[in-house]
Amino acid sequence: MKALFPARHIVSCIIGLGLTSHVAAAEIELRAATIGSQQGIQMAGLNALADYVSEATNNNVDIKRFDSGSLGDQVSNIEAIDTRLLDIATIETPITTIDEDMGILSLPYLFRDREHVRNVLGGEIGEELRDTLQKQGYRIIGFYEGGFRHITNNRHAIEKPEDLNGLRIRTPGSRQRVEMFNAYGANASPLPYPELYSALQTGVFDGQENPLVEVEASRFYEVQDYLSLSGHVYTVGFLLMNESRFQDLDANVQQALLEGGEQAFEATTNFGEQADQSVVELVKGSGMEVNSVDTDAFITASQPLWDSFTDDLSQEAQDLVQRIADLP
Repeated sequence: MKALFPARHIVSCIIGLGLTSHVAAAEIELRAATIGSQQGIQMAGLNALADYVSEATNNNVDIKRFDSGSLGDQVSNIEAIDTRLLDIATIETPITTIDEDMGILSLPYLFRDREHVRNVLGGEIGEELRDTLQKQGYRIIGFYEGGFRHITNNRHAIEKPEDLNGLRIRTPGSRQRVEMFNAYGANASPLPYPELYSALQTGVFDGQENPLVEVEASRFYEVQDYLSLSGHVYTVGFLLMNESRFQDLDANVQQALLEGGEQAFEATTNFGEQADQSVVELVKGSGMEVNSVDTDAFITASQPLWDSFTDDLSQEAQDLVQRIADLP
């Protein structure tokens, strides 16, 4: 019997189907950048976001992820979002370059624990933060945990603020963070995160402050001798997009991104909780000395900073500090 279709037509159909499938899988490509390492908490959030969005859109949206600052630091990532060269970025302290009032989230000892964080970001205040940035052209598709920050150094254990006297401490590019550590007695200055390991290794800085997940992911335990569990700041992370870029997407893709943002928050919170135990064990095994700090002494030293950091902010921001502190 003669074949209904010549073999070459069958091959053409198969190739055509393959191309159609390929196009559907890559119908929308979004570029997402983080300064975090491949194994870090930011990537855990981006991976959760990308996996959820891919599944929710039947593989029609592919989020390409770029880690370890390969597309620049967070300030340049914000600029790339502005020009739509980048679709999504993980932004933490530099969120203040968009809105200075966001600096209240970095007040020392503002957040007590993760339950407090959930109550703040998952409720009315979280919605207000979203609205504030949306009015300025940015869409928060989700929050993520940067983590509670702790101090590492090469000189000695830090138990009280005065133990920081004279230590050269690296901070993020935040006026508040520099002033905070200088108020504790340190000699603090900012440095881009991708340059930090080398600066610690060569002795340019004596120490730094970061969440435990970064102590592991960036292997600071290789070039630092002491870890002091201060928990002085909780870093709120923002999964940020250009609002006009977000509005260009179909409603179903927008919904998938917002739901994926919730998944990113859960993934990073779980990541941070697990790191609280595993990283301490890891660094101890690597020879670091780990100690708790006199939290009351640090809180006392931090109280004057609340006023100085909020004096130049709007009354709304100052009121928000108290609202956050009052939440359970």
